[in-house]
Amino acid sequence: MNRKYILKVFFTALVTCVAAVFAPLVQGQPAGAGNELVACLMGDPQLVMVPETPRYVEIAMDDLLNLDHEFIAVLGDLVQNRADFYMDYKEGVLDRSKRPVFSLAGNGDVGAGLSSYLEATGLPMYYSIYRKGIRFIFLSVIFFSGNHNHICHLGSEQLSWLREELDADTSATTIIFSHPPIFETTWHSEERDHLDPPGSMYLSESVELRRLFALHPNVKVYAHGHLHHTYGVTDEYGRGDYYREGNVLHISVGATANNKGSSFLFIHENNITVRVRDHANQTWKDSCQYHYSVRTTLE
Repeated sequence: MNRKYILKVFFTALVTCVAAVFAPLVQGQPAGAGNELVACLMGDPQLVMVPETPRYVEIAMDDLLNLDHEFIAVLGDLVQNRADFYMDYKEGVLDRSKRPVFSLAGNGDVGAGLSSYLEATGLPMYYSIYRKGIRFIFLSVIFFSGNHNHICHLGSEQLSWLREELDADTSATTIIFSHPPIFETTWHSEERDHLDPPGSMYLSESVELRRLFALHPNVKVYAHGHLHHTYGVTDEYGRGDYYREGNVLHISVGATANNKGSSFLFIHENNITVRVRDHANQTWKDSCQYHYSVRTTLE
């Protein structure tokens, strides 16, 4: 076992322990009391992408203060290519949340410098946490390619870690968070680098991840951002918010930077329900709900 892997295991344990220590200090009781676990999935806060972005993030956080959830998972692009924007992210998201916030790096964070991302979040580039018997895996973009720099890469070291992490627990219901979609799954995940920017926007290692998902049937959900997808809209191939492939439900999460809303996972013993939240109107978009009947290891 090499030194890098030992350090990753140490950081994973540290992240879980820190969250466990501070969670009881949050006002009120933890969300999902009883046989339910609720997680908020926030896509692309991307401060400061456009002048309106800080206000859109504020709208989302105002609404989240009144919603039960165990934690927030921020699915990359915390900032838009500049390290100084992490102060906006800290003030707008981290300082305002009453629940633990876990994140991963997107291509915008690569543009801002991954050392700045690590310093701003205090989290490793990739890690896993457990909540109520459910394992959540966070994967980060470490570099990008393509004509328009939107094809995202995990890299060989992270991919090796993921293989070992999946092999280490083949029983617990596993939910994977990443920034880009798997190729040819949800809205506009196809090869389109010949088109105008942003061009192709998918995970370079899509084939390998699909292979790993098939080998590990306890992987049930893969959720991503990156596309700034509008909920309820389909592309010319009929793809939209969700795609089921084998044992895995793929979820495209809207961008907070564009006031698109967030996705929530409601995890129960016999199902996982995805609900979409319109933060601006503080309502649920019931037409975009997805109910996945599946046995989980929720405790």
